Amino acid sequence: MGRNKEPLPSDKLKVVRTAPLFGALPERDRSTVANLLGERRYGKDEYIFFEGDPPEALYIVWAGRVKLLRHSREGRDVVLDVMGPNRLLGEMAVFGGAPYDFTAQAMEPTALVTIARQDFLALLRRFPRLSLAVIAELGRRLRSASDLVHSLAVERVERRIARVLLKMADAAGKPADGGGTLIDVTLTRQDVADMAGTTVETAIRTMSRLRRQGMLDTKRGRVVILDWGRLQAVAEDRANDNGRG
Repeated sequence: MGRNKEPLPSDKLKVVRTAPLFGALPERDRSTVANLLGERRYGKDEYIFFEGDPPEALYIVWAGRVKLLRHSREGRDVVLDVMGPNRLLGEMAVFGGAPYDFTAQAMEPTALVTIARQDFLALLRRFPRLSLAVIAELGRRLRSASDLVHSLAVERVERRIARVLLKMADAAGKPADGGGTLIDVTLTRQDVADMAGTTVETAIRTMSRLRRQGMLDTKRGRVVILDWGRLQAVAEDRANDNGRG
């Protein structure tokens, strides 16, 4: 596995104090959780787990980015989401006991905190507040899935792509040299198309149009948002939501 530029801290109490999942725990109980934590590191493009694998562990992203994939019947990998630091991976499978329903792949050198499934379930029984944190995350996922279904059903493709780019900028954005917001992960046109529920050809045309209009640029293969306000206006425009791409 590849080395990460930002390794996990040797003091695992720092993880427990930092990760939102454990935020409700009293300080006196955090060492109990810290003793159960493991760590794994992955290089760019390495797989963390595959769709259909048994849920052996819950993962928390400490550093790096992970993309969630689902395999289509046509043999393509469809990007569902991108997870950055402090996000959970596999909590639905671990909570319910079903196999992982997506594949997780590192987009860049990535460090993860792990908790074995049986240890995590024991923690939930001992500390009910953790259950509330997991339920809150599951609710967020359900809202995200509902928003995606609505988006694919009624929104025009330009709006969907604008929303994908803004979401990615929220997850992995940093100030770009010369101004704007750099989406600091490798994001192919195919990734954008998959996340927006359209074809790669349509994604290329739409992003080219947004670039000509001065909202986007590319630098060394990465997308830069030059005009956040105008792109957000595209993402929120409901006036023409009666066409699909």
